Amino acid sequence: MVTWARHGENLANVNRTFSFRVYDESLTERGCQQARGLAARLAAGSAPGRIVCSPLRRAAETAAILAEVLGARDVTADENLREVNVGSLDGRNDARSWATYNSVLDAWRHGDYAARFPDGEDCTELTARLRAAFTAMTGPGDDQVLAVAHGASIRAALPLLAAVQDPGHDLPTGGTARFRTTPGDDGLRLSLVSWDKGSGPASGPTGGEGASP
Repeated sequence: MVTWARHGENLANVNRTFSFRVYDESLTERGCQQARGLAARLAAGSAPGRIVCSPLRRAAETAAILAEVLGARDVTADENLREVNVGSLDGRNDARSWATYNSVLDAWRHGDYAARFPDGEDCTELTARLRAAFTAMTGPGDDQVLAVAHGASIRAALPLLAAVQDPGHDLPTGGTARFRTTPGDDGLRLSLVSWDKGSGPASGPTGGEGASP
């Protein structure tokens, strides 16, 4: 079982800046509180055997808080867990960039998985790297794995990654989704078990850095 945890609130959420690589800021105090709250919830269940995180600062800082509370000895970063590669939109927060961003995500939600961010990735490429991340983190003996990453990437990839419809809302910061993984002849198969309820509209961001990064 893999628990996918979205990082806590960070400055990119506050100032609505796309953050794939160029803009990489820390958690806000609210984000730290969300990470501690998430840690308390996770501590009440089965302890993860592994913690894997996106290399972006907001995810790494959330993972560090979780590791301390959960007693995990080590956190591994995986480049494949980065947020959606928005290409030339990275580091921007202007209205025109948001309009482009929303049009690409809307195309993906209507089945046009080849729609691409300018100088960035399309949905099939996003799904391929997330699948590679899931495969790497679920080796033999890893019964409970915690992935600390982003909201827009996992939501956008769900139809191709787990053969389920868009859930209609983003994961909230500090929220989780759970996946059951099983090996198959054609690669790892994922089944969505649960998805935390979001607080924002289906098409809008919960604060920035890419619909819900």
